Amino acid sequence: MNVKKWIAIALAAAMTAAVLSGCGSSVSTETETVSKTEHPVALTLDANITALHMTTIVPKLSGKIVSAPLTKGQEIQSGEIVVQIDTAPYEQSVSAAESELIAATSAAAAAPAYTPSAGDSQRRVELKAWYDMGALSRVEYNQMMSQTAAPQASAPSVDSGRIAQLQQNLQAARDMLSNATIYSPINGRITAVAENPSVAVAGNVLATIQQMTPLVATFAVPEMYVQALQAAKQAGTLQVSVIAPSGESQAGELTYLATEKDPSTGAYTAKITFNNDKDLFLPGEFYHIRISTPQEVSQITVPKTAVRTKDSGDFVYIVNENGLADARSVLTGDEEEGRVVILDGLKEGDKVIVDPPDSLEIGMKVNS
Repeated sequence: MNVKKWIAIALAAAMTAAVLSGCGSSVSTETETVSKTEHPVALTLDANITALHMTTIVPKLSGKIVSAPLTKGQEIQSGEIVVQIDTAPYEQSVSAAESELIAATSAAAAAPAYTPSAGDSQRRVELKAWYDMGALSRVEYNQMMSQTAAPQASAPSVDSGRIAQLQQNLQAARDMLSNATIYSPINGRITAVAENPSVAVAGNVLATIQQMTPLVATFAVPEMYVQALQAAKQAGTLQVSVIAPSGESQAGELTYLATEKDPSTGAYTAKITFNNDKDLFLPGEFYHIRISTPQEVSQITVPKTAVRTKDSGDFVYIVNENGLADARSVLTGDEEEGRVVILDGLKEGDKVIVDPPDSLEIGMKVNS
């Protein structure tokens, strides 16, 4: 037998021993077969809090920031100047563009227009009269009329394309100058700042501003409660609130409930929108939300004594089809009158150990 095969057999034996450590032993304890009963909906769930509105400050040009450095936690008002970039180099660009345009348009200015003298005008009147009387032929009339017209001063040719380009250059320089001042579009709080807030880099996020009220709580609703919550919302019997660590709560409104299950969680995404006037909550943090309605739902409950907790979460001991003790991870809900709602992990017909004794080990024979 080679070494690798021997190691594999040894590992398999060790795992079997661990699972069946209780084999050969038995324990007598009370069990309960899982069933569903009707209960009003009362859920306490974890929710992620986010801002309803947020914006990022992204400079359109680079330069030294001459305004006070932005700091995390700083309160900002809509329309307030949040960033002022040094305008000196951009003012120079505007001045240079203006000078270039003025020089080009001055060089292309037309010479003064020719104004005929009084004598010339009289001569042309006389020629016209003679032509009308038939004293002059058409050829003679045209020749003599041309002799009375003084040559126009030639105006310099105008490069309209260049002037248009210079005008565009000037407007672009003015736009760049205007971008040196950045205003906040919302009321909010600065929640993130760039590593070096004293220098603006075009296209790079300098700071993030999040509106502190209203906020949105996003959470997952187990499938069994979706229809009841939809009905309760339509009937106006749904109560929702977000709970702060201090115990204070803020009422909210269920503003979104998905119509399709999230395949990654098996639950339905929901959102509560609520005011944060007391500044109890921070975007990016997790809080408990409470959602309830008199609408009844068939739910699985087990005795509180059946639920155990370890680092990986809550679990219960069950009796498997072979009559042996096993453990099952569960997602627990609210507790009422000594019984705990099981949101996930158990199904009807499962046999739960009501009050597991300390001597209970997985794999033991269970006598009930």
